[in-house]
Amino acid sequence: MARTADRYRKNYVKTKKTDKVYQVGDYLRLSVDSDYTGSDSLENQRKLAQEYISRRPDLNIVREYVDDGKTGTDFSRPAFSRMIADMKAGIIDCVIVKDLSRFGREYIEAGNYIEKVFPFLGVRFISIVDRYDSADADCSRELLLISLKNLMHEMYARDISKKVGSTFRTKQEKGMFYRSATIPYGYKMNGSGTNYMICEQTAPIVREIFKQCGEGISNYAISRWLYDNHVYTPQQYALTGSVYRKPEEELKIWHCSTIKRLLENPVYIGRVIRHQSEQSFFAGKKASPVPEQEQIVIENNHEPIIEKSMFEIVQKILSQTKDKKTESACERQTVVFERNIFQGKLFCGSCKANMVRVGAYRSVNGVKEQYKIFKCSTHRNHCDLCDTRWIAEDLLCDILYGTIRRHLSLIKGIKKKIEKDIRYSFEENLKQTEWKRQKIVSTKNLLEQEYMQKYSDYAEGSISQAAFLQYKSTYHEKIELCGKQENVCAKEVKGIKKCQAALQKLLSDWLCFQNTRKLTETMVEICVDRIELFTDNRVEIKLRYQDCFSVLDSWMQKEV
Repeated sequence: MARTADRYRKNYVKTKKTDKVYQVGDYLRLSVDSDYTGSDSLENQRKLAQEYISRRPDLNIVREYVDDGKTGTDFSRPAFSRMIADMKAGIIDCVIVKDLSRFGREYIEAGNYIEKVFPFLGVRFISIVDRYDSADADCSRELLLISLKNLMHEMYARDISKKVGSTFRTKQEKGMFYRSATIPYGYKMNGSGTNYMICEQTAPIVREIFKQCGEGISNYAISRWLYDNHVYTPQQYALTGSVYRKPEEELKIWHCSTIKRLLENPVYIGRVIRHQSEQSFFAGKKASPVPEQEQIVIENNHEPIIEKSMFEIVQKILSQTKDKKTESACERQTVVFERNIFQGKLFCGSCKANMVRVGAYRSVNGVKEQYKIFKCSTHRNHCDLCDTRWIAEDLLCDILYGTIRRHLSLIKGIKKKIEKDIRYSFEENLKQTEWKRQKIVSTKNLLEQEYMQKYSDYAEGSISQAAFLQYKSTYHEKIELCGKQENVCAKEVKGIKKCQAALQKLLSDWLCFQNTRKLTETMVEICVDRIELFTDNRVEIKLRYQDCFSVLDSWMQKEV
């Protein structure tokens, strides 16, 4: 039986020869319910596209678009939207996919893109497994087959969505237990994996948290108690299996939101609540909350950790605290917060913890105004564990936008030189490295020939055993040195190719922002790697492609 890769290789679509080189965007998609293995994995999709493009001189891949964990029944995907924007901007004029199911499973919309949108934009579309290439005139007869395949893909997605949903619904209505994505802190699965059982290591921590809250102790004080007693967070416990920190290990802080969620969870009185939200992967609908009266409650599902009386006392305390916060928020809320575009990017320069986004007040022309600032999460929870620092979000946006614009000006100013050096300088460096490698290989060959001659002389008795053994020891040292030098050359080649590819991607990624007038979420995602804030109001920004900018600086210095 022929191998799958060979089958695709032999049957690729033959198109008319042309001198035009298409700028290709490789589109990869993995479903939300995929196990990340098999023929549809991202890595296999990437390899198949790279193999196909390597055999086609008229194709040059410039960008890769990856929608990981996105349903094919909805075309509102982040990477897909960027791909369409790049088509309109003229960055790419060809799209390649493994097969049509990776492109989309909604047949009407998929057919509209293939038959109308792409031809209008002058974009070539290639589906490798389906052997479809819009540049091939003979492929027009395949459009009916493509439409039928898309219809089958949509029907398959609809059928699977309904079956999975009905299975879970049946289990919920029958009161059957099934494991959720995470096991609640304080529990573990029983031996047969059919239900929760109390974890004797972590259950005492849960009881203490409920006890302290019942006594009126705040979540901040409980968080401090957990830290002082070296208790691992639920996330650290899941990773290490240890409840308490060892001397050489890092200890993270229990956030108040984590403690609040734990205190509100009825799982600790043996109650399991199902059908709290609904989501349709097929229809592309996000999870939405289900009304409380429609939720399914399973009482006495497992052994409780907390008495119901204690749980009810804690809920009353939490409810009173929530009411106070709501009233306070209603009095002072004047500005609607937007999404935090610095999530996972902004950190404290001292303790390296995340900077959290909170509201603050300032007076503008005599008018009290609420605005957004970032504060160290460690200091906010425990002021003695880190020093204070904060920065206004609008100021941070101005600093970051200015930094990106300066680097963008550098790229635009020497764009032609960059393109020239990418073509010639890197090729010259590769030639020099290859020449060094060939010289090392020649040296190894001469050493091996010399070794064989010495061994022959030793076998014939021309040289003594002691002399041969001494030579042999020196020979092995020289061969080992040559091997190390070869490895260095291999690393140099890898580094040169990596830098060359990174510079090409730098050009395509950054130049699309040259007409952008303000900082955007996409700009932060593509251009920024990490931001750190220090007590002296110093902001350190680490941009993506930082190594590439170092290369650009060296080129600029040579030019001067």
